[in-house]
Amino acid sequence: MRLILAAAAAALFVVAAPAQAQSVTIKNPAAFVATLKAMGYEPGPLSKVDTTPEVDIKVNGFGTTLRLAGCTAGADCKYITLVASYSDVVSPPLSWIQQMNDEFDLLRVGVDDKKELYMFGAHVVEGLPRAELKRIFDFWAADTASIGHEAVEGGYTTKK
Repeated sequence: MRLILAAAAAALFVVAAPAQAQSVTIKNPAAFVATLKAMGYEPGPLSKVDTTPEVDIKVNGFGTTLRLAGCTAGADCKYITLVASYSDVVSPPLSWIQQMNDEFDLLRVGVDDKKELYMFGAHVVEGLPRAELKRIFDFWAADTASIGHEAVEGGYTTKK
């Protein structure tokens, strides 16, 4: 009887596991977008589905393009990239960009073809718990806010 009760309790524990304990998979991009939605990130429509699928999301209010990379024909993806840009930070000094790259380990900072400041980060997330994906997004949000603050403090924004 104890074994039956223990087995029933274990089954209840597995069924009752919180959504945050579920693992993330990016093998199926549409399923990953559903995961993002379930986590509250309100993803836009999935695009480039046959090559490098991507979706726009807001991470703590900051617009970010999330790309699923290392894919084969738009599926079986290997990692994600996060990309964001600041349209109000144009042509910041290269020395400042290098300083930001030195200070922020989990992303790269540069300027795009419009000379706007951008950030890029890549993460292997397959099999991680959802809570760890959220933590990655939280770091991303903190870093985007911090770099934005640094740009304002340095006087590199076009908006005053």
